[in-house]
Amino acid sequence: MTVRLLDIQAVFEAARNAASPEARQAILDQKCSEDDDLKRQVAVLLRASDESESFLESPPPGLGAASFDSAESPTIDQPISDYAGGIIGPYKILQQIGEGGMGVVFMAEQTEPIQRKVALKIIKPGMDTRQIIARFEAERQAVAMMDHPNIAKVLDAGTTAPVGSGYQGRPYFVMELVKGVPITRYCDDNHLPIRVRLELFIKVCQAVQHAHQKGIIHRDIKPTNVLVAEYDNRAVPKVIDFGVAKATAQKLTERTMFTDFGQVLGTMEYMSPEQAKFNQLDVDTRSDIYSLGVLLYELLVGSTPFETKRLHEAAFDEMLRIIREEEPPKPSTRLTASDALPAIAANRHLEPQKLSALVRGELDWVVMKALDKDRNRRFETASSFAADIQRYLEDEPVQACPPSAAYRFRKFARRNKATIATAGLVVLTLAVSTIVSTWLAIRATRAEAVANARRIEAEAKARSIDGTASQYLERGQYSDAFRLARLASTEQLDSMIDLASTFKAEASTNSLDALVLSELRL
Repeated sequence: MTVRLLDIQAVFEAARNAASPEARQAILDQKCSEDDDLKRQVAVLLRASDESESFLESPPPGLGAASFDSAESPTIDQPISDYAGGIIGPYKILQQIGEGGMGVVFMAEQTEPIQRKVALKIIKPGMDTRQIIARFEAERQAVAMMDHPNIAKVLDAGTTAPVGSGYQGRPYFVMELVKGVPITRYCDDNHLPIRVRLELFIKVCQAVQHAHQKGIIHRDIKPTNVLVAEYDNRAVPKVIDFGVAKATAQKLTERTMFTDFGQVLGTMEYMSPEQAKFNQLDVDTRSDIYSLGVLLYELLVGSTPFETKRLHEAAFDEMLRIIREEEPPKPSTRLTASDALPAIAANRHLEPQKLSALVRGELDWVVMKALDKDRNRRFETASSFAADIQRYLEDEPVQACPPSAAYRFRKFARRNKATIATAGLVVLTLAVSTIVSTWLAIRATRAEAVANARRIEAEAKARSIDGTASQYLERGQYSDAFRLARLASTEQLDSMIDLASTFKAEASTNSLDALVLSELRL
């Protein structure tokens, strides 16, 4: 049976705000007395809300799971506000700066052996069950294993003294204080262009790759867990909060830690399809690749692939089905359909049409590869994801989608504009030279043909004149023979001279000699 969100949310809110575990259980028994499916789904939501800050963007008030046995019962229920001004080890608590499902983060001041401000995370009051303590210690160990400039460093760890003002005997750890804001907010507040956003994202991928190499899966990558702070006027992203991290090879804690069947860990908008199943044991590093893809999607277009409103208005089962089965729209498609496109483009220093055109194509390919439902078709590693983004920035062909030969040539041309321009000029010069040479050759051939035709015509005409003149001479018609010579063109001059020589040889008087010379103007 499928229960709509209206019923689930009403029961969930009532149970979540209960004053005690007993009161919470009573609410569940009362409101779900005839609906076991409703009770089961609300219980799953309550566990996820208590342990991972995963649902409805609101942390629980500090209670554990829906029911505890005596061994799992919380030891104290001191208000968080009582921590301010207290002392934990060498650290003085200054103020609360964050809160998660199982822990609270304070800004603290260390005075010995050095003086500095740090971030101190400790289990929340009412959350010190064996399971929560095991998860907290696992996070502490996971972060301590990291040594990367884009992951918040662990500086110290310990357990509070068994005496004091009510928060005794709790594990804590101390990290560098990251005075940053979520990466999406930082990018929008500073109107960062797409290129700069991608450069920041590459560093996030490198940090996640480092965690994976240490055998740690983050499982909750989202903007609030990727803070950007400025150091020496440089934006530096820092990955934080390994509270729901999973080890792939080594044991993070000596305590028994397990994920219940039916428990959903992560944040819905950034959750991979395999995380949306009721079996968290099948999650590997490629789950983080999916979450990185969602983060990149949001950096590009200002929203997640599946809108928060739609997910939260759907029934719980439907919400998980959407994540597991539905294909999200491409980033460029989401941009085109968005009424907020002008504002989104302005935050990226681009005109709306240019932003859509910039995202369409290669960036679409890269994002959608990371968001593939089949994890075998995603990027194999976070570093390969970063490498494809780097290829895009350097105008090299991306590997996210098999490109055509024309696409590869366009990318080569953009990378080698000067070379292509020079080669184009050479090709153009050769082409023009070939055309001109061919034209001149054709023209010369035609001229030669015309000359040959004229020569043949002239020779024929000369033979005709010779024949006619000979006839005139035989009949003694000297005057007609000379007039015929005058009609001949200069091309037949040699023939006429030969004819005149004949006349002179045959003539018997000087007057005829004079006539020949006169007619020929020799």
